[in-house]
Amino acid sequence: MLFRSAALAFTVMTSLVVPQYTLAQTIVIASGSDNNELMEALAAAFEADNPGAFVDVPSGPRSYDELTQDLLRRATVGAPLPDLLVIGSNQRLFAERGLAQALDHLLETREESYLTNATPVVLEKGRIGSNIYGVAFGISLPVVLFNSELVIRVGADPENLPRDWNGILSLASKIDQLGVPIVGGYIETDGSGAINLLNLLQSHGGRMMSEDESVLTIDSSYGLAALTTLRQFGEVGQTEAAMSRDQARAAFAAGTIGVFVTMSSVITSAEAGSDNRFQVLSVPMPVVDGGSLAAAGPIASILTTDQERTDLAIRFIEFLVSPKGQEVVATSSGYYPLNKPAIDDSKTLSQLLVERPNAASIIDNLPFAGAWYTPPGANATRIARVTTDVLEGVVSHAITPEEAIDQLTSEIEPLLP
Repeated sequence: MLFRSAALAFTVMTSLVVPQYTLAQTIVIASGSDNNELMEALAAAFEADNPGAFVDVPSGPRSYDELTQDLLRRATVGAPLPDLLVIGSNQRLFAERGLAQALDHLLETREESYLTNATPVVLEKGRIGSNIYGVAFGISLPVVLFNSELVIRVGADPENLPRDWNGILSLASKIDQLGVPIVGGYIETDGSGAINLLNLLQSHGGRMMSEDESVLTIDSSYGLAALTTLRQFGEVGQTEAAMSRDQARAAFAAGTIGVFVTMSSVITSAEAGSDNRFQVLSVPMPVVDGGSLAAAGPIASILTTDQERTDLAIRFIEFLVSPKGQEVVATSSGYYPLNKPAIDDSKTLSQLLVERPNAASIIDNLPFAGAWYTPPGANATRIARVTTDVLEGVVSHAITPEEAIDQLTSEIEPLLP
């Protein structure tokens, strides 16, 4: 905070000698604390390129859902909101309440840039209905990670890993037979926004709701297949390993989980945590023909309506998807850059992706990447909590997939408009 205060004081002192910038050229960003380090790095890089501009990244709640609830409470009582919001889901809640700006008119007036010529997913991840309410600048997709040492111990070939659920679960079962403290397989169930259910449904060819959002479609063959896969992870060790998401990530890095279904943003920290005791291997999450995946990753939305702050916010967003911004994303987080024009124009990024052995797990599934679906209405966060509880019940074998479908349907339907 001392550095930030000093930087603000410097802005005050230099505002007279740098006439193209004013004190109004300060923006405040709210982001889940998981992303604070990344946003601090991006802010510093942007400020270096834009003398006199200041980007403040105060600390805040850890999860996207906690941040969303905090900001919505502030809006309800008329408390000040940040100028820019960075979250991975729930843009819909801010758009439908008129708190986030539609960016279409801003983009139409911008000169040609890495933003106006961006890869489609950059803007499509922030689309709500017919308008764009956010810009994606990093991406994380579900992946299946393997501990190379445990793979070899059960006689499997680390150079020829299974890429379908039957093969993946079979290998996890063999690893689980190594005994305590080894856990054969673990799939995350308590991620923000219940993205785990979305990915299991969509990768099996289904979706959470019908296209016109009139019907909940979990009660389907796709829903049963998704929840059956979840239950099978309980059978290969997870039932006996009651861990939170963060505890499981630490356990995998420590070498006690053989097969771990998580998000690609975890790969970098898992590689660092393994400390060369084993190699982190990965394959893309299986997706059937016609299936899709809910891509996670930070999305920037503009909340301020002040014109000068809006101008600075859109310049900052343009920086996020530029070569320099995408380089910071790649080197300061576990997210992967997603704006191809910027990647193509950056030797640093191109070389970095070549050097990352697990990059193919993300790149191979980019054609299946889509938006992170948020149900309509005001209860998206409550729906996420309900979903998490049910998923944990399935993987712990407290309820069957069929019972889970009934429970999800009966508890979510009353929460929909």
